[in-house]
Amino acid sequence: LAPSRRVGDGTSAGRGSAAGARVRLAAAAVREVVSPALAQRTAPVPVVVLSGFLGTGKTTLLKHWLENAEDRIGCIVNDVASVNIDAKLVKNQKLNTQRQLDTIELQNGCACCNLGEELMDSIFNLLDLESEGGKPFSCIVVELSGVAEPRRVRDLFMQLKTEVAMELADGSDMPPVPFELSKVVTILDSSTFCTDYMEFSRIADRPELAEEGAANDAQYLMVVELLVEQVEAATIVILNKTDLADKETVQATRAVVRALNKDAGILETSFGQIALKNILAQPDAKVADRKAEEEAQSHAESSGNGHTEHDHSEHGHSEHGHAHECDDASCDNASHSHGDAHDHSDGHAHSDSHDHSCGDPECTDESHGHGHSHAESKGHSNSHGSSTTAEDRFGIRSFTYRASRPFHGQRFAAALQQWPESRKDCLMEMLLESSSEPEAVAAAQLSPLSRVIRSKGFCWVDTYPSSRMYWSHAGKQMNLEHEGVWWDALTERQKKMLDPLSRDEYERCRREEWDNDWGDRRQELVFIGQGLDEAAIREVLGRCLLTEKEMGPYRTKQEKDKAELTNAYLSQELEETEELEEFV
Repeated sequence: LAPSRRVGDGTSAGRGSAAGARVRLAAAAVREVVSPALAQRTAPVPVVVLSGFLGTGKTTLLKHWLENAEDRIGCIVNDVASVNIDAKLVKNQKLNTQRQLDTIELQNGCACCNLGEELMDSIFNLLDLESEGGKPFSCIVVELSGVAEPRRVRDLFMQLKTEVAMELADGSDMPPVPFELSKVVTILDSSTFCTDYMEFSRIADRPELAEEGAANDAQYLMVVELLVEQVEAATIVILNKTDLADKETVQATRAVVRALNKDAGILETSFGQIALKNILAQPDAKVADRKAEEEAQSHAESSGNGHTEHDHSEHGHSEHGHAHECDDASCDNASHSHGDAHDHSDGHAHSDSHDHSCGDPECTDESHGHGHSHAESKGHSNSHGSSTTAEDRFGIRSFTYRASRPFHGQRFAAALQQWPESRKDCLMEMLLESSSEPEAVAAAQLSPLSRVIRSKGFCWVDTYPSSRMYWSHAGKQMNLEHEGVWWDALTERQKKMLDPLSRDEYERCRREEWDNDWGDRRQELVFIGQGLDEAAIREVLGRCLLTEKEMGPYRTKQEKDKAELTNAYLSQELEETEELEEFV
């Protein structure tokens, strides 16, 4: 519970400031880069970001999209050569200054190029190829490295959009950005997800998960830490390699993914056989959830979800598996039943009565059975029919703990020390473990937190009144670290210097979460697990909160800490000004 404090580095503006500077440069370059043809586009090019560990099938999926594209698409990858496009399909190849393969153009008009130092520059460079090919790109796919954090990439797109919008609001004649983020797709290996989830190792210990040289920045991240980041940041999650996993493993993977990300569509397949058009056709997850919730309103009491006090900003809406009979052959609403004899009890087994069983990933004969190819043929994500069944199968639920008092540092640390680490090396084994087994009973007696598989959120600890602590736990990994300072601890000058996205967040916080005495300081923790004893967990955390008697001395301590932080910031600002004047 001893975070390092860096003055002035506690806000959203402070975090990722270098990235923010690059985005501002990209926004300023839009006017110079956008060609007349791009400026005349009636709609921006949708961008699909593809994330996932090396070995999950990203490249196979990308190759499938390129070779079977119905429209012209562009791809930005880490290594063009690794995509291994069939030579018969290649129209042209370009080399970079080091005589390395840099761009491949296909006969069907699609193009694939290497990712440069800056993502936005790479997208503009790819769009330059449009004029050479005639037909505009219908989509751009960006393949991230195996250890990339998709949330950061998503934030870059948001920042660019905000910067350009501000320019336009100020009367600039800048053309709109000719592309926009459409989907964040994470692909998982269904056969290894549950073991990776419970592995206590760093990326540096698993070099096979990342492309050569790509793990430098992420080598100290835990494997499970990055795994849950990729799932939680996704709008679509593809469970690949289902042919290598047994039925219960796929069920467990689906249930955990749904618990981690309530808003994402989930698709199952083998050999990456999911059509890009079905990815693009996936409805906005939050809209789909609202529709599903409205349709199931009359059945809410019998749905059996039992979710209490959800944080909808983080986890969306619970999903209800109600089948609606539908005779429309063209209907692609995943909440409707189309009479295809699907076994939705496990969210995995699809029985389409094909005459042949075929495991050839290159086979394109539609009369052959390809395992889970139904997701491609009709675009079903099963995100509303079977996901709840899978969650209920394992008893996974979630709740949010909130409190408006700080934790007592010592009592809080003691409570966490009682949290036993699971001895299971596979998450599925933990989920299948009976609560009556001796090991499970012993763990529950130590702490009701023993059945939590994921928890995260913000903490307020009395020992650091101005520091916003971030709690992140998954599998056997638990972090509690300094995430900056609370908005209330900033000086007025710092607030005026916030970037647009941070300012929006600050103003939202002022409207929705502000307390006259404590500002935005609070406890807000989401717990996801199996058979959770919510009352017991709340009791454990409640005992860690400061008492009414302890709040008096704490108030004095908070005011003193805020004054010290303000003085430190002003001193640092003065030093920087003097250094600048001396340099000039």
